[in-house]
Amino acid sequence: MKKILMLLALAGLTSGAWAQNSTSEVVEYEVIQVQDKYQVITNPFWSNWFFSIGGGAEATFGDNDKAGSFGKRISPTLNISVGKWFTPGLGLRLQYSGLQARGFTYDGGADYVKGAELKDGYYKQRFDYMNLHGDVMFNLNALFGGYNQHRVYEVIPYVGAGFTHNYSKPHREALSVNAGIINKFRISNAIDINLELSAMGVEDKFDGEVGGDHGYDGVLSATVGLTYRFPARGFRRPMPQLISQIELAAMQDKLAMMGAQNAQLKNALIQAENQPVAEVTETEVIVPDPDIAPRTVFFTIGSAELSPREIMNLSYLAEQMKQFPNATYTVNGYADSATGTPAFNKELSLKRAQAVKNALVKNYGISADRLSIDAGGGVDKFGQPILNRVVLVKSAN
Repeated sequence: MKKILMLLALAGLTSGAWAQNSTSEVVEYEVIQVQDKYQVITNPFWSNWFFSIGGGAEATFGDNDKAGSFGKRISPTLNISVGKWFTPGLGLRLQYSGLQARGFTYDGGADYVKGAELKDGYYKQRFDYMNLHGDVMFNLNALFGGYNQHRVYEVIPYVGAGFTHNYSKPHREALSVNAGIINKFRISNAIDINLELSAMGVEDKFDGEVGGDHGYDGVLSATVGLTYRFPARGFRRPMPQLISQIELAAMQDKLAMMGAQNAQLKNALIQAENQPVAEVTETEVIVPDPDIAPRTVFFTIGSAELSPREIMNLSYLAEQMKQFPNATYTVNGYADSATGTPAFNKELSLKRAQAVKNALVKNYGISADRLSIDAGGGVDKFGQPILNRVVLVKSAN
């Protein structure tokens, strides 16, 4: 933090001095965005799991249910869910819902009829059932407003499919489609209150009658419940990149300058070799040393993709490799131990080493047999975190 403040203070003094010396020129400073509100680090498989339970009421809409009043078709319902959020905006769940359905029919011999004929010529139906369905959930607040683990209210629509089973005889099964909206209210780091409004469309045989105008049955329900989010919960954000980006650019510029100086020395050597020699009394054979100082290739957080700048810097290394066609090299990949799990960092460091090898082989024609790769995983031995997101290329001879 002190280093950042010193840099900002120096920039302020410099700009003030420039303004005093020149009023006709405008000095522009590039603003670096520190953090993307949508960017998170994806957690392992066993993170962000949750369990929900709720209860409420539902109303059945069958072929002849309009014969009775809406209020008399209302029955109790419950739901139990387990699921996982893969990203802040996308999740999956498996839900067991249902309990009892109530309806009406004009056929006294229809399934699930309870009681005698009513005065208007219809009969009551009642049966117990369950609906097991899988749903895809979309957190609209996270999708459009970015990730915020302290947000109090979120709207989560979902769609899914499943099947129903009637516990009452005769037992019937039917396919179902499900959709709804979850209104989530955060009350603590682990507990949410949910108000869920859902709709189920099911095959026409659900209530034991086949026919009617629309050829399917439906159920509308409203429930209130609780959700418990298991540890580890929430998503981590990448570490802000401010001073490290400035240092990285300076280091890369220095590497490019050193490469250019090496190229100049090579040209000077060629010119010296082409100068005529008046008399040769003794020939001394100098065998160049194929060993190189470790070459560094830097990566951004969580990425194994080479930037155009790093691909250009690899060209200087490739030129030196071509001068010693029998020399072999080791490509060591590393990751920052401060972010990510050990397993993730191990895989990331291997991908970074492979990316450098692929660039040397495909872009610059270095034989793959001359390059071996190694994955160092997450480390904290090169100083700042940005310096640990690196690949080192060293001579293996």
